[in-house]
Amino acid sequence: MKLTAEIKKEIQNAQEKQLKNILKLLSGSDRKALTAFLQSGQAPGSKAFKNLKPNVQKGILKLNMTNIEIMIKRTRNPITRWRYKIARFSYKSLLKGTKKELKKTKKKK
Repeated sequence: MKLTAEIKKEIQNAQEKQLKNILKLLSGSDRKALTAFLQSGQAPGSKAFKNLKPNVQKGILKLNMTNIEIMIKRTRNPITRWRYKIARFSYKSLLKGTKKELKKTKKKK
């Protein structure tokens, strides 16, 4: 599916806003890990993703969720929308898993 310039711009603006909010919440080492992961082009759920701290994982998943929400809103093809909805569901389940890990690490401290 080709993305129009308008959709690309909307996705970029939404992700920039989301990234600014995420970077405010992260420490220096977490910021470096986040930027390194984003520049590497790895996908959420990969081995490199699972090695990251839960806060960084949560930030990456939120970035991808904003992208998917925009694509669901802008796509008219029902099959493609269905694919994006499945992706949203899988990212939400990954996000729930990172929230559980955050709770475990807080209890250990």
